[in-house]
Amino acid sequence: MTASTLSAPIRIRPHGSAAIRDVATLEDANQILIDWPHAKRGPFYQTAREKVEAALENSQAAAQAQEAFTALCDHAGVLVR
Repeated sequence: MTASTLSAPIRIRPHGSAAIRDVATLEDANQILIDWPHAKRGPFYQTAREKVEAALENSQAAAQAQEAFTALCDHAGVLVR
């Protein structure tokens, strides 16, 4: 497992998409956050964004970033279980 690899991929169905996407790295999560619809950004988004950016700078925080990103996706209804 590299520093930016998540412990397990997070499966999501991005907003407005029928396709399922596997988010396997912090870079993948960061790209999803960049593309996140502005109208759907809120406290969960902000927390996930901060945690992912911090983890990209410090791999020790990857687990917290994964947890925050998963919580955002669950809250937004895009998490595939």
